[in-house]
Amino acid sequence: MTFNIALTGLQAASSQLTVIGNNIANASTTGFKQSKAHFADVYAASNLGSSGNTIGSGVLLSSVEQEFSQGQIQFTKSNLDLAVNGRGFFVLNNNGSVSYTRAGSFGVDKNGYISTALGGDLEGYLSDDTGKITGARGSLQITNSNLAPKSTEDLVVSVNLDATARPPITSFKAGFTSSTPPDPSTFNTSTSTTVYDSLGNSHIMTSYFVKSHEENTWKVHVGVDGNDSTSLAATPPVGVPPSSYPAGVSPSPFTLKFSSSGAFIPNNLAQPPLYYGVGPTSSADLALNVSSNIPLLDVNDLTVNGVSIPATLSSNDIYSSVGNRGSAIAISAAINSQTGLHGVTATVNPTLVNLGTPTFGNLMAGDFLINGINVTGAIANDAQLLTAINNETALTGVTANQPGGAGTAIMLSALDGRNIQVESNGTVGSIANFSGFDLHLGALDPLNNQVKRATYSLSTSNDLGVSIGGTLPTKVGLTSGPKSGIIQATSDVVQISSWTPGGGAKGPQQLSINFDDSSQFGAPFAVQALSQNGYSTGRLSGVEVDPSGIIFARYSNGQSKALGQVALANFGSVQSLSPHGDTSWVETYSSGPALIGAPGTADLGLVQSGALEDSNVNLTDELVSLILAQRNFQANAQTIRTADATTQAIINLR
Repeated sequence: MTFNIALTGLQAASSQLTVIGNNIANASTTGFKQSKAHFADVYAASNLGSSGNTIGSGVLLSSVEQEFSQGQIQFTKSNLDLAVNGRGFFVLNNNGSVSYTRAGSFGVDKNGYISTALGGDLEGYLSDDTGKITGARGSLQITNSNLAPKSTEDLVVSVNLDATARPPITSFKAGFTSSTPPDPSTFNTSTSTTVYDSLGNSHIMTSYFVKSHEENTWKVHVGVDGNDSTSLAATPPVGVPPSSYPAGVSPSPFTLKFSSSGAFIPNNLAQPPLYYGVGPTSSADLALNVSSNIPLLDVNDLTVNGVSIPATLSSNDIYSSVGNRGSAIAISAAINSQTGLHGVTATVNPTLVNLGTPTFGNLMAGDFLINGINVTGAIANDAQLLTAINNETALTGVTANQPGGAGTAIMLSALDGRNIQVESNGTVGSIANFSGFDLHLGALDPLNNQVKRATYSLSTSNDLGVSIGGTLPTKVGLTSGPKSGIIQATSDVVQISSWTPGGGAKGPQQLSINFDDSSQFGAPFAVQALSQNGYSTGRLSGVEVDPSGIIFARYSNGQSKALGQVALANFGSVQSLSPHGDTSWVETYSSGPALIGAPGTADLGLVQSGALEDSNVNLTDELVSLILAQRNFQANAQTIRTADATTQAIINLR
């Protein structure tokens, strides 16, 4: 009996040595899971059980179980080397035979399928033509075909437009071409980006930004390949002004509106652009309103009906001694250059004044002034008035004459081309025929000799907005009328619909430009974001796998596309899986069916690309176990030797 017990011990120790040896042999095998031998004692027993002093019959190997603990992750240089960080197995399909593995050393076969060295194809969730992952499962494949081009449809342009920018002096001319590009002096700034047609050909789209005369307003002209592609101006709506543009119809060029805080105001269909007509329908002479308490005026600070007035060239003011910023002649010309927008006409006093046939009387100081100089004296007839005026010519620069002879109108002429300003206090004895002229001088600024400003509140009956007075010897008068042109409170929808790429590409091609993230702050122009959704033809340049197992193909055009998603499987009892060789397992009845899902879902781990999972064998532990198993074997062998000696002693009894 002792021999049999010792023999079972030798067999158990030998099995343990075999298990340990297999672990040590696979210490460097990718994805290998170490095994552990489990033993059980053996007792002889009948149906009635065993007695309390029954001696055991030895030991037997009850099971050999694999331990599925996580192995160490080692990084490699191949993106198709995959490791599971957590629970789960890769699913392999070899001609319909399904197995599971933790060894993720994959490559690509001749047909583009991701597979192991022994031919097992990696299973996962497939994608459609657009790169969207579907619920269909199959063998994952990497195709070397080119990525088809995609025409640009949507663009995002986020810029900061300088709030301190001035409107260009010269108007932007529509209809530009590559041979006649826009004059840089007609726009404030521009930015360009590449767009693509249906054949993948690239084109340059340029947006030209023009500061409008309206506050917080910019105009945008768009050109593709140097040719103006901005939509044609919409026909003004019919109706009593103001009349609304129909929904979806925008005036041209495109308008961008910003709030007083610099935020972009998006399009609002409830606030369409309003059309006020082409200009004033009536006019009236307005007295000038100036005040010594109002700051000095720079031309670029002047606004009429919300329209900023730009500076004009000094050539418009050949007689001014104060320059084009303070001259009534220059300011008047600047206002009139924008009359089509604000509906206001500015005038200066004429260089030839018809006094008509004056009444006579004594002129006292303050009764009658020419260019600020008093004309005084007892005036009883035409000749005396002519003499009184001409006596002051050295100071006024103005002469008087009577071309029609005595009893006809008296004419005043400026000798040096200056405008003539005539004033009257309206008292008895003053010249009566001055009522058609603006005779209000207003306060003077003796230190700076510049034009001053004042503003009116806007109302239905008064759309003027600004009244301007000047210093000697010139002065500005305004003629007003109702609002004119196009006024809008929100931005346009910027959409190009008339561009045809040519060269066989599909056309016309529509481009929608989103400016919603743009701003207007007091900072230099800056491009904050610039993107579009088109691309050219792409060649496969690489493959990447993200932690969720999605396989992305990278193309030479900078695009990427999902080719599929790696699937992982788990089991109710992983220890019950049956080893299948090549570091793989197959399911059994005891393991339960495979629970397959995407990495990171349920209790499945994540995928690490460019890495492999090492064997979970700990060589130190295995070597210690090897020593113990060796001693067990030796001890059982010693048991046989001892039993043999005892038996020999009995045989030798005489």
